[in-house]
Amino acid sequence: MQWERLTSLDFAAAATTCQGVGIIPIGVLEAHASHLPLGTDMFTAHFVACQAAAEEPAIVFPPYPFSINHETAHLPGGLVIKRDLAFALLENICDEMHRNGLHKIILLSGHGGNRFFLPLFVQTLPEKSKPYVVYFADLPVVPLDETILEYPENGHACEAETSMIRHIDDSMVKMEQVPSRPFNNLHRNQPIAAVGGYSPVDWYAMYPHMYVGDAHKATASKGEKLLAFRAARLVDLIRAVKADSLTPTLLAEFNTRQATPTVPDFWVEAP
Repeated sequence: MQWERLTSLDFAAAATTCQGVGIIPIGVLEAHASHLPLGTDMFTAHFVACQAAAEEPAIVFPPYPFSINHETAHLPGGLVIKRDLAFALLENICDEMHRNGLHKIILLSGHGGNRFFLPLFVQTLPEKSKPYVVYFADLPVVPLDETILEYPENGHACEAETSMIRHIDDSMVKMEQVPSRPFNNLHRNQPIAAVGGYSPVDWYAMYPHMYVGDAHKATASKGEKLLAFRAARLVDLIRAVKADSLTPTLLAEFNTRQATPTVPDFWVEAP
């Protein structure tokens, strides 16, 4: 069920049908080499969410582009959201989803740059004592399957990602504009990464053109298989979230205990 396609009259019934579960498909607006649309991550996340929700009912929020992509600010068309605004806006959306009857919210990312942002968002929500639960869908943004993909390196505007958009809407892909030669990791971050370091230009050091591998090998049939894999994993998560009574109970307990911290009996039990 797509939020924006429901009537106001039907929304409350839909929230009940999906047992109060909503999904926010989160992407960005950023360069995907020279051949894919700026909204690629948003389109793939929304497509997967809708496919999964068709099998296991959930209300899918409209495609959401307001996350973290500072690493692509050097290329045309990118929309960089300030970090405080990104956190505040996502919290606002979650609050509104709960106000409309959704008490379990799944964050589905189509953008690798959210790998720190979304878990941190979930981790820090207890400071607000929210009456709802947010789950981060820790699923592969770009499924890598050697039985499907031909080029050994993938990750952004690559064979895999181009294949997925070709399946979703081939008219959005400019195959004639695919870079003329493959691009592999430059490993310019290796000296720091080798000793456990991470810098603000980590991704830029590896892939400054926001292109990985060889998109010439992309096909819609490959994309269909990759998207189906992601959707199946999301179906599993939706079902687990619906069945999850423990996390809401523990969160309510934690919210109560953090208001008045006390020493647990376990610390002082007699042997």
